[in-house]
Amino acid sequence: MFKKVIYLFLITMFLATSGFGCKGLTAEEQAAIKPVALNYWTVFNDTTQLEKFAEEYKKVRSYVTVNIKQVRVDEFDKMFTNALAEDIAPDIVSINARDIRRYQSKLAEMPVNVKVSSVTVKGGQFSQQTIVTAETKSMPSVGAVKSNFVSTVYNDAVIGGKIYGLPIAMDTMAIYYNRDLLDQAGVSELPKTWDEFMKAVKAGTRFNDKGDIIQSGAALGASKNIPRAFDILSLLMMQSGVKMAQGGYVYFANGIDEAGAKHPAATALRFYTDFAQRTKEVYAWNDKMGDALEAFTRGKVMFYFGFAYDYPKIKSRAPQLNIEVMPMLQLNEKAPANVANYWLETVVKKSKHQNEAWDFIMFMLKPENIKKYCEATTHPTPLRSQINDQKENAAIAPFASQVLNAENWYRGKDSATAEKAFNDLITNYLLFTADGQGEKDRELLKYASQVVQQTM
Repeated sequence: MFKKVIYLFLITMFLATSGFGCKGLTAEEQAAIKPVALNYWTVFNDTTQLEKFAEEYKKVRSYVTVNIKQVRVDEFDKMFTNALAEDIAPDIVSINARDIRRYQSKLAEMPVNVKVSSVTVKGGQFSQQTIVTAETKSMPSVGAVKSNFVSTVYNDAVIGGKIYGLPIAMDTMAIYYNRDLLDQAGVSELPKTWDEFMKAVKAGTRFNDKGDIIQSGAALGASKNIPRAFDILSLLMMQSGVKMAQGGYVYFANGIDEAGAKHPAATALRFYTDFAQRTKEVYAWNDKMGDALEAFTRGKVMFYFGFAYDYPKIKSRAPQLNIEVMPMLQLNEKAPANVANYWLETVVKKSKHQNEAWDFIMFMLKPENIKKYCEATTHPTPLRSQINDQKENAAIAPFASQVLNAENWYRGKDSATAEKAFNDLITNYLLFTADGQGEKDRELLKYASQVVQQTM
């Protein structure tokens, strides 16, 4: 037995000294593949799909582990601020495009290139050789972002000639509708114009003997119980030709003293709030009816204005309803307009692993991975090259068909205050007109503009 052990020992030593053992790495190579753990915080991204990307990425960078954490939107700011103060901040965070300037000082600019390493193992059981290859990978240029992504991405993500993040998906506003309610209302064809839409809403709204709404043709007009009232009113203003903001200045109320009630922003405000005015023919909603999305999923609303991110929630809450989606109606087909609401994947300035963080983001943003993500989440793509293909996908087409004309107009430092200003504008306008105080749109629009301007 002792001789057998000695024999095996000698064979092992022979193999090791004959070049068949694992090749040793230099100190520099060992440092290059030192284990890295990336912490990635996201709010609304699909973590299941992101985790798949993290697993695939580890096959490329075996020394990098990506830990993905989903954070509630109402907790993100506090958690992020505290983590930065305690030097335990994540490496990658998803930031809404409207908030990129708010967090700009805390985010890293995308570098010209990143330095990473790949690890390969060659040979058999007794001749394994670990090979570490250093790589310098070029990152997208500002010109490439402008050329490859839809326009709003360049306008949102590029600040002072520097790129602060890129999206894995896009989102635009479309109109969800309950096909059964349309049939019951005698609406045989989907509306193609806003005039046809108003007629359909009138046909689809039901009242009880007391004049209370028991079925709404459309959840529009108010702000307190309509999740994206800010976006809907913004969309109507943009379609009316209103210049919302540019270069840090707010313009949507400019010229209202001269134009008065004929100002396009005032016209859009009146059109929107008419749906919550009891004296109007299109009256179909009010701020006492509960949450609009919940009412829609209960089959009490015919038309609901929402984004692609609403689709999974609607389907999970109301799988039995005959729900479909149509593209947003346009006031002027020759100058279509829509709103963009999406997230940018960014790297935190305090991250000690910025090279790997940016490399992982670019791994997710490979065209084939963007395609996988958008198909899995029913989101429109941010890449121009993929739009036509998405138009063939019935679930995504209503949203994807609009991305070239979608814009995020708010680029200030406090989107929450800007949204509140619009919500207050809607609420106060309804209060004033209900109290018989006449047209107050001029003063209210000017005040909302001033509030938003203070956040730019």
